[in-house]
Amino acid sequence: MELFQKVISILAFLSIGFSLTEVYLTVNQIWKRKHERVVAESISVSANLVSLIPGFIFSLNFLLQGEYIGLIDSTLFAGLAIFYIFVGMSLWVEGERKKGLWTLIKQTLNFERKEAGDLAKSFFKPSGAQKIISILSQLAMIDEVIDPREKEFIQSFIDNWNINYSIDDDLIASQTKNNSVSLINLRKDVTDYLETSPPQKQVSELKDMLQTLINIDQEVSEQEKLIMGELDGLFSEYISQQPNPARYHVVVVPQNERQVQVIMTSLPELARYEVAEGVAYNSSPFYSKDYANVISEGYRSLNLFSIVTFSLPNEIGSGVLEHG
Repeated sequence: MELFQKVISILAFLSIGFSLTEVYLTVNQIWKRKHERVVAESISVSANLVSLIPGFIFSLNFLLQGEYIGLIDSTLFAGLAIFYIFVGMSLWVEGERKKGLWTLIKQTLNFERKEAGDLAKSFFKPSGAQKIISILSQLAMIDEVIDPREKEFIQSFIDNWNINYSIDDDLIASQTKNNSVSLINLRKDVTDYLETSPPQKQVSELKDMLQTLINIDQEVSEQEKLIMGELDGLFSEYISQQPNPARYHVVVVPQNERQVQVIMTSLPELARYEVAEGVAYNSSPFYSKDYANVISEGYRSLNLFSIVTFSLPNEIGSGVLEHG
């Protein structure tokens, strides 16, 4: 037993070398970057000041008990904490030292106080929060009118999630788009959000949020009904993880070579496939026939022959087509 204690004592003494090496390597990495503001701001002066309290107590205890190895170890890390404090105070940042130590300490602590809740907020902020706010904002403006209650509802999430986002900027941008473009952009943003694989519970909550938003002004517009019919299909399939068979395709049939070129160069979302009469192009499937009709109307506005079908036809005159 006595031999074992001696071995432990020797190892404890040697561990001072490891501690010294750790402190040196840590200081060495920061030393050449200590003048950079971003490095200074990344160090918490508050945390290091707090660490000095237990460090001092342990050091005093080691001193009183004659445990000098522990005292040396505690002193080394107390010195490291003091070095961190000086760096975190921006002592070596150009133009800061002339402010004086007391001013630098107050300035640093005030800066940290403002950011103290950032980590906690991140625990309660859903993944894709910025995209969720954008989706809410687009839905509120889908009928080109935003009710104050809708704006207040969205702003509550912006504030709670501490997101830099301007609803007014979105409103101005939406006024330059036609309704079809707004519908397409909103669906695309929802699809992009789902492709990030958010938790199903979060998607279910987003679905409820959107439903609450369109009902908050006690008046559901035709545009809101139309887009929610499509988004509900997207959400339901994602939440259930089961494919939804009720899907509608928009089929575009070029009538000449010029239209083929227009489709290939300007409509990359359309996929080419063979039909008995030649070639046709189809969109990704949609969940809502009304929404598919809006997309089809958009293609018709380009003087393209476009139809909505429940399944992709092998022949354009096969009888399965549902004209909008």
